[in-house]
Amino acid sequence: METIIIGKPAVNIYLPLQEFPAEGDIFLIKNKNESVGNVGATSACLLAKWGMNVHFTGVAGNDAYQEKIKDTFKTFKVESKFMETDFESSTAVNYYILNTKTGVVTKVLYNDTESVLKKFKYDFVPNFAIIDGTELAGAHALLNNNGSVKTVYYGRVGDKDSIALSKRCTWAVVTEKFAEMMTKSEVDGSAEGYVNLYQKIVDSSGKSNYVVILNSHKILYCIDGKVKMLPEMKINVVDSSSFDSIFIGALSFCLMNEVLLDDAIKLANTAAAISMSKIGEVDAIPEIDEVLDNSGLREKLGLAKKDNYSASTPAAIEPLNPNVNVEVHNNTDVQMQAMADSIDQMNTAFNSTPGGNVLNTNEYPNTSEVQNQTGNVSQANVMTPQVNQTENASLSQESIQGGGIAPGTNIFAQVGPTPTPMPEVNQSSTNQGNV
Repeated sequence: METIIIGKPAVNIYLPLQEFPAEGDIFLIKNKNESVGNVGATSACLLAKWGMNVHFTGVAGNDAYQEKIKDTFKTFKVESKFMETDFESSTAVNYYILNTKTGVVTKVLYNDTESVLKKFKYDFVPNFAIIDGTELAGAHALLNNNGSVKTVYYGRVGDKDSIALSKRCTWAVVTEKFAEMMTKSEVDGSAEGYVNLYQKIVDSSGKSNYVVILNSHKILYCIDGKVKMLPEMKINVVDSSSFDSIFIGALSFCLMNEVLLDDAIKLANTAAAISMSKIGEVDAIPEIDEVLDNSGLREKLGLAKKDNYSASTPAAIEPLNPNVNVEVHNNTDVQMQAMADSIDQMNTAFNSTPGGNVLNTNEYPNTSEVQNQTGNVSQANVMTPQVNQTENASLSQESIQGGGIAPGTNIFAQVGPTPTPMPEVNQSSTNQGNV
């Protein structure tokens, strides 16, 4: 599969502080961290690390940061010959004030919005593309020239042009802020509020192909007319800045390999959560073995693990709510308590493991179906959806080298048939309340 990623690469500069500064404060720090970042660049490195052939196109300045980005791409074996140099501008730089107590990042982003791609032709025909929303002209050129390309769009802020582009893509992964701007509404945190938000997205776009990354790192999406929510994974957060970028990369990896959307979102959410245990974006990309084990999807996807490969120790994970007991069955039909007024009651506890230092590798937290309590969809309840099993796939022992997967190795090559795509919802049907 030929993949192109269109985006604006950047270098992130992390300034670790014990507390957020007040105006006029002076802090002396003895170290800082620099990591290549932004959604497009990070996704490219993740896909290459996990064995995919990846091309990247974007603009950087004629400076040392451009060299750092190209060196990073070379290390990960990302093809960067389509990158362009802007001799009149500088490479994008993100200044991150990192609260070392909470892992929360305050961002000051430098980006010359006039520094954009000028060339839109490639010496291959892309089958798949990731569009990070920073290069609108390049994205539209790709879609105009190749109507069959499958695309994943990332939207951070829902301005008019970004919303229009998102509607042209196969899948759109957007932030809660983007969703609120798109629907001209605000979420109140209730189950009904989330269903109404998604209903308005469908009413606006005519499609149910949007995945919403909520501020809490819960994931809101829709399959077969049912709005679902995947609870966040509770982790000891060191740096939260990598979540969206790693989620996009891992989700795209699954979609490229025709993994069912339920499983794709579980795997992507696991990868994104693990990444928050490290500082940086590209530097925080987890090993695929670590993600497969901690998502509980290795056995389901039929992937073998190399005997002499030892993944890094998974990040420490705490239960979302230690007081909640969940009965887990062999199948995925887990019936939970009826939903109360608050969406927080949908959170599902992780099973603890000996020593308490790893994720539960047997079961992933239950995906909640957020049903509209007003009756627009159906009576509110919470349950784990039934996910169709895919056929087994095999991973050759030789494909794992040095903790990564050799570029070009398609580890899902033998996964079963392409899953049924999410339905496009007609505008007439959405007026009746059917998402």
